[in-house]
This record gives sequence, C-alpha cells and structure tokens, in this order.
Amino acid sequence: MHDLLHDLAIAVTKNECCTVNSFKQNIPQGVRQLYIDNLDFLEENPSGWFLDTHRLSQVRTFCYPDMKEGTSSDSFIKKCLARFHNLRVLNLKKSSFEVLPRNIGSLKHLRYLDLRACSNIKKLPNSICKLRSLETLLIGGERIEELPKDMRYMISLRMLEVNTRQRVLSGNGFEHLQSLLVLIITKCENLEYLFEGIQNLTSLHTLLIDECKNLISLPHGLKSSTQLKILIIMDCEKLDLNMTLGLEGREKEDNDNQDYLVGSGLRLQTLLIVGLPKLEALPQWLLLTSADTLQVLGLGECENLTALSVKQDLTSLEMLWIKDCPKLSSLPERMPRVNELRIQGIPIVGERCKPEMGED
Repeated sequence: MHDLLHDLAIAVTKNECCTVNSFKQNIPQGVRQLYIDNLDFLEENPSGWFLDTHRLSQVRTFCYPDMKEGTSSDSFIKKCLARFHNLRVLNLKKSSFEVLPRNIGSLKHLRYLDLRACSNIKKLPNSICKLRSLETLLIGGERIEELPKDMRYMISLRMLEVNTRQRVLSGNGFEHLQSLLVLIITKCENLEYLFEGIQNLTSLHTLLIDECKNLISLPHGLKSSTQLKILIIMDCEKLDLNMTLGLEGREKEDNDNQDYLVGSGLRLQTLLIVGLPKLEALPQWLLLTSADTLQVLGLGECENLTALSVKQDLTSLEMLWIKDCPKLSSLPERMPRVNELRIQGIPIVGERCKPEMGED
C-alpha cells in the first residue's frame, strides 16, 4: 500500500516539481516547485535566460540554496523576483549574494522566506515589510547590521527568526506583530536588550533566545505574556533573570515579599534554561504563576545555581531535567506528577535521588 501511494504521489506531482541540474534541462509546462541543485549553475548560465520561458509562470516554490557570490547572482535574484509573481516559498539559505533586491516587496503572495546563513548580507531593504502575506521569515546572516524599521506592517507573520548586530531591538516594530506565534532570537552577539511591549504579542506561544552573550535582561512586559507556553533561554552568559522586572537584586534581598509579582501572568508549560552562569536561583516571577501549568522544566550548565525553591507545589510537572549544575543542593519538595527525572553532574542531589538508596 505504501509503495502504491508513493508511486501515485510521484505520478501526480511529476510535472509540478522540477530539480534543475543544468541550464540545458527541459522544464515541464506548468511546473510549480523549482529547485536548483547545481552550485555552478550561474557560471554555466550567467544571463539566467531560462527564466524567460513562459513555462515558469506558475512557479510557487523556488529554492536555490548555497548560491555563490558575484554580480551574476545579484542580477539573477532580481530577475527571479521580477519573474515569479505568484511565488509562495523562496529559499535562499546559505547564499552568498550581498544585496536582496528592493523588488522583494512585490511578491504579494509570498508566505515563506529563508535567508538563514546568508553571511554577506549587511542590510535588508525596507521594502521587505510590504510582504503582508508572509508567515515565516528566517533571517540568519551574522553580518546584518540593522533590521528593517517597518516590520510592524508584516501583519501575517507567524514565525520569525532573527540574527542581527543591533544592540537593541526597539524601533523595528516587533511589539506590533500580533499574529506572531514563534519568535527566535539567535546569535545576536551585540544584543543587550530586546524590546518593550512584548506583552502585546497576544498570539506568542514560543520564545527562544540562544547565544546572545551580551544580553543583560529580558523585557519587563514578559511577566504579563499570559499566552506564552514555551520559554527557552540558552547560552546567554551575561543575562541576569533577576533584573527582568526592573528589580535588580531585589529578589535576593527580599525573596519573601511577593508584591513584585503583582501583574505577573506567565502560564508556562515548558521552561528550559541552559548556559546562564549568573543564575543563582530561579526567580519566583518565572515559576509562581506557572506552578499548576508547568509540565517540563530543564536546567543545564548553570554553574552557580544553588537553589531551586518554589513557593507552590508543581502540580503539573511531568519531566524534570537537570545537568551540570554542581552547586545545586536540593529539588522542589512537591512534584506529585513527575514521571521522568534526569539528573547528571550534580553530586549532592544525585546521591539523594539514587533509586532505592537515596533519601528522596
């Protein structure tokens, strides 16, 4: 049955999908998915004449990853954007061109744009903000100095991955992206602050912050992001979670005073924190209002973490994962639903939790 379905799928799509290995290759009439699988394609066909054929008028998906650097690649991209009016998916991952043409804004039907690892791009044209149908935007060029200013107009964005050399993300309009479900901020080496108004992202489900080594604090409004379910923070060596609410050091001084939690509405289901050397104790603003919703808690490589105290029972927690937190001396007392416990590189806690031997 599986072979039959496979053969049927191939038969149905054979004239819609085309992988191009040579500029001499015959392209079927009405092809919708076009993939160039030849790194030397532009050297063989520098003028891109094959784009002139009427056979490509229905192309919906165009993939040309690993495009080599050169003036021919810049002109080729510009010609593609002018030719493929009905494009839905554009994948230029790992390409080496330096400029994304301004006419990118003319692709009114574009849903998916992948610019990850485009290491030569320094700036994106503001015309990209005209892509009001765009649902996924992946920006990964480590040399991008500044993101477009008018991203607030990208009203259909569901997933956004950004990599930039900016020090702050305010002024780009992120706080207006009310359709955004997933926000990934990765490898932003200069980034110190995100943006205020994150609580206005009323659809945001997942926030991932990774390898932002100079990030100092998280936005004040994060505590009011009631819709956020997954929070992942990794390898942010200067991040102090106790500064997040503008309360630098206050939790450490007065951990019994819960007035600072007024307005906190986090209802997390998954919390993963890895590689935060400044973390000494999990702040109560992260845990207290999520005590009855948190299902997965992971902590790793937090060398100064000493306490994992929670003022309420973690009644929904099913998985607890802790690795390489050598100073941690205890676990939360009440976790009635935990069915998976993984502990590694924590001598004291490891001894206490040995099956049939440890105290716990």
